[in-house]
Amino acid sequence: MSTVNSSTSSSYVSSSYVSGLTDLDTAELVEDAYNAKMEVADTIETEVDELELEIAAFEDLQDLLEALEDAAEVLTASAELDSLRDDVWVGKSAYLSSSDANTTASDVLGVLVEDEAAVGSYTIEIKQMATAHKLGGDTYADASSAAGLSGTLNLVAGDDYTATDIEISDDMSLDDIADAINDQSSATGVRASVLQVSDDEYMLVLSAIDTGQEITFDTDGTDTTLAASLGFVNDDGGYANELVAADQAIFSVDGVEVTRSSNTVDDVIDGVTLYLYAEEEGTEITLEIDEDASSVYDAIEAFVDAYNELRSFVITNQSYEAGQGADEDAVLFGDSLLSSVVSSVYDTLSFTEDSETYASLSSIGITFDESNYLVIDSETLEDALVSNFDEVADLFSLSTDTGSDTLLVSEADGTYTGTFTIDIEVDAEGNITSASVGGDSSLFTISGNNIIGAEGSVYEGVELYFGGDSSESVDVTISSGLGNEMVKALDKYTNSSDGLISARIERLEEQTTNLEDEIEDVTTAAEAYAEDLTERYSALETKMYQLQLLREQLEALWGEDE
Repeated sequence: MSTVNSSTSSSYVSSSYVSGLTDLDTAELVEDAYNAKMEVADTIETEVDELELEIAAFEDLQDLLEALEDAAEVLTASAELDSLRDDVWVGKSAYLSSSDANTTASDVLGVLVEDEAAVGSYTIEIKQMATAHKLGGDTYADASSAAGLSGTLNLVAGDDYTATDIEISDDMSLDDIADAINDQSSATGVRASVLQVSDDEYMLVLSAIDTGQEITFDTDGTDTTLAASLGFVNDDGGYANELVAADQAIFSVDGVEVTRSSNTVDDVIDGVTLYLYAEEEGTEITLEIDEDASSVYDAIEAFVDAYNELRSFVITNQSYEAGQGADEDAVLFGDSLLSSVVSSVYDTLSFTEDSETYASLSSIGITFDESNYLVIDSETLEDALVSNFDEVADLFSLSTDTGSDTLLVSEADGTYTGTFTIDIEVDAEGNITSASVGGDSSLFTISGNNIIGAEGSVYEGVELYFGGDSSESVDVTISSGLGNEMVKALDKYTNSSDGLISARIERLEEQTTNLEDEIEDVTTAAEAYAEDLTERYSALETKMYQLQLLREQLEALWGEDE
């Protein structure tokens, strides 16, 4: 009797069994039995594949909604002091033009505008550029040989630096003296260089680091003598060879003459830094500061693109053909969560603002096409941003109005929107004693001039600043804006901790894990069953083989008897 190891099928490898001893194909019988058991696992595996496709689809949906939420967030604005805001609606742009058609404005003037700059127009004329003071010394035949001078050179440029002693010895060359001066440049504001005038003429040159600042030397006799020996001053202390005078920048803003020591000026127009590039007296440069409509247009376009990406996903997953059913790629066809997302997004896009000019997306040129994609009429949108920037901002972003010069909304997170009347009471010294709405003073707390929405109240997240000195009742309106509404609508789906999509994915992954455990259990049971059958068939074959041998022996005996 022989024993062999054999794989009964591609899906099952059996343990040892007797094979070939009889005409019974035990390997095929075991494989058929194993495959019959594994049909259940194959059915479950199909379910797992479908769940994994669904998980991948919800992950894609999560990514698309997060992209739309991010794009909407860019278009929101917190209701706080303008000086603290950095959103797209407070950005500013600068535009330059020249009164001289032959002069390019940007060659004459550069400008950097910060968000807090006020919208307006300015006429600027540059009459004189600020220059850095330069002094030339006597010429020497060699820059590397000892100059034969010694003493202490004390110098400084302007009031922002410190007069410093620089020791000079008679073995130092012009190059050495220049190095010694440069070692103290950060303290003195003076740099030194050696200029080769001709083949045998070298000059030590001093330059002020900052424009408009004169280089001066200590009036002490010894130091003045050394400065004179180097050729910078005359015996009377005057400049012997002034290469470039320390001129101030002189320019006018709207006809008012301004003098500065630098060509970079940031203290004339609030929030604006001017860079003076060229003296062009008689040429007026017009500086216009306006809202950064270009960046806002890009942000709105990005929002539309993000929505259209989502819309494409929705179309794919809602694709259906009569008589054939849902398309193969429509993984989330009929899913209630996808339907809820679609409904929330469409409802938010239908948001309307209480405005006579721009109350909806369609009013600024953004409409749905026949497939419910958003399309932008660029001319209409650009015109809206140029002509009514603030109203477009109100359509998208959080906006507030108190109707009072003494009360402003210093902060609002968008949780509360609507209108309420707040009654503010102050004492004889002008201190706020209470703030109530509808007679309820528990809705707000007082901290100095700040009136803060109480935690847990409908006004939580709202903070007001009161600058008045007498009791007053003020109407406060906080409008949400489409961008803020979209962020709020999507957060319940996209929130990573308790969002509906993450919760759905978690449940699907749990189902997948459970099914994979079932597959493992079914596989284990099928393998155990196959092993048991193998052992049984092995024993059966052995018995049948033994009976066959006995039969052959008996037939042989009977044959001999005959």
